[in-house]
Amino acid sequence: MLVYQSVLLLSVVQVVMCRAGVSLWPRPSPSWTPVAGRVLREALTGPLSGHQVMLMVDDGVQRSLSLDLLLTGLTSPTVLFRSASHNASHNSKATTQAAQSVLVVVVGTGSPWLLWSPPGWLSPRVVLVLVAAQTCSARKHFQSPLLQNTPSVALLCLNHKPQTPEYSTYSVMTQIPLGTNPEPLPLGTWHPDTFTTFEDLFQDQFQDFGGKDLLVTHSTDDAPLLFETDDGHVDGICARILAAMSSWLNFTYSYVTPITPVVWGERGKDGSYDGMLGQVQRGECDLVANYFTITHQRAQDFDYSISYFAEGFGVMLRDPPPLPQWQSILYPYTGVVWASVVGVVILATLAYYFVNFRGGHLSMIISFLIMLQSLLSQSVSQEPRVWVSRGLLGLWLLATWVLRVSYTSNLMAFLTVPALQAPLDTLEQLAVDDLRMCMVDYGEFVPEALATSTDPTLASLGAKMDMVPIDYSLLYEGEEGCVELVVAATHAHTETYSYLRLLYRDLGHGGYVYTLREQLYLGNLAFFFTKNTPWKYKFDLGMRRLVEAGLVWRWYSDIMLDDKYRAKGQETRQLILTMSHLQGSFFMLAAGGGLATLTLLFERLLHRNNTSSS
Repeated sequence: MLVYQSVLLLSVVQVVMCRAGVSLWPRPSPSWTPVAGRVLREALTGPLSGHQVMLMVDDGVQRSLSLDLLLTGLTSPTVLFRSASHNASHNSKATTQAAQSVLVVVVGTGSPWLLWSPPGWLSPRVVLVLVAAQTCSARKHFQSPLLQNTPSVALLCLNHKPQTPEYSTYSVMTQIPLGTNPEPLPLGTWHPDTFTTFEDLFQDQFQDFGGKDLLVTHSTDDAPLLFETDDGHVDGICARILAAMSSWLNFTYSYVTPITPVVWGERGKDGSYDGMLGQVQRGECDLVANYFTITHQRAQDFDYSISYFAEGFGVMLRDPPPLPQWQSILYPYTGVVWASVVGVVILATLAYYFVNFRGGHLSMIISFLIMLQSLLSQSVSQEPRVWVSRGLLGLWLLATWVLRVSYTSNLMAFLTVPALQAPLDTLEQLAVDDLRMCMVDYGEFVPEALATSTDPTLASLGAKMDMVPIDYSLLYEGEEGCVELVVAATHAHTETYSYLRLLYRDLGHGGYVYTLREQLYLGNLAFFFTKNTPWKYKFDLGMRRLVEAGLVWRWYSDIMLDDKYRAKGQETRQLILTMSHLQGSFFMLAAGGGLATLTLLFERLLHRNNTSSS
């Protein structure tokens, strides 16, 4: 009786629980893991074939999925990414491998740490997420940080058939992050014959930015990269690149002015930046597009585009003072040429004397005067009778004609164009010169890099660096201070090469300053983005096209040759020769007259002595 009542009670409980949706006796639930394994292997041997794959399988799925059997016979390189790698430290090898790999993540019903807490060095270009469970929250997966920061994502969710799991199919989805519809975008039902190529499975999620407004932190005191025009607009190479990119990718952009005193941005001991780089690092702005070169430290803290231009820090100096005008008579020839002319005159005198030695009617003095007459454009007073003498004299007349023409032409050039002292050409010469260095203290790395350099030349330049405080009340924010020192010929001014040239032209000093050919810390300029920006690769593609088409260089040339930056007060004008230009000639005339007077007095004295003796 007791057994009967117990069985009856159990039957009643079972009926109640069944109506409530709960089964008292455990029933075998269908497993979708083998289906996920089949789809995963089809993907690895199909569209992912030929690509390096990093495979991460959730712990809950690994227990029912035979990974050894799954990975057997694969021709593509596949690396198993285990959960123990969660605490893996950053290293360059892992970063390079992660950036070049396709990341495949097999998840179950949970939320794996790899999606929601990815390590900082993990930045794959594409991610394939395979959900090996009956339920699949596509929207939740797409909202995970890893998928949000990946350029291209594909998600495979089960089309479940509870009674026949072996015949289940998977839906392939992606997402357009910047589009008007944030919902997952279906691409179709998974089948190896449908998704045969890599491009079939991974769609370009950023073909269109959907009108997104990008915030660009900037400084307009950075010509020719970014500067403000007379009508208040922002122009420059970077501005034109942004305009071309926005037209192609359908986005807008707004310029944001830094609010911190240090405009460019320096890295603190805690790894945070101030200035413009700090705005990008904190996510307040999407990118910065001024003079920023690719450095090792910046590469660790930011994403950066391809280089669109290469430039370093130039050095501007005052032209050397002109040579004294009274020396103009000597300018046409160098010291070596003058010494050669004197030597040739002496040799020609000796040769002419020995050729006429038999005749006995030409002394050494007379021979020298004959050679000198033709050199000074004077006619020869005595015509030789011997044909050998005539031939030698004819050759000498031809040689002196060449010398006279070259001397006169060079003298005219030196009289109309000021002759300058030899300028400094190299950094080594500048390092040992008395000139000091000058730079505005706005946070650039150059002064510290020079001061701590192991190169003797750079260290010498850093030791004599004078920093001028930045002054936002001035038009060029303090650069005027260094310009005054350069004009006074006491300092050399270092700043970005193109900006330095435009600065002196705009201030009207372009006619009497020059830049060294060598540049300090030549580097590659690039746009910098927040770390793990998923659409950065679209900027790389567009900027590469602009560079290869020659548009960036054309824009640079147009800006550098613009009338706004031409040298002021340097119009071509006719130069009128003054008495100061002819100082050398008058000094030579005075010297010749004095020598002739002394010669006359000597001859008179000699004649008087001869007369007295006779």
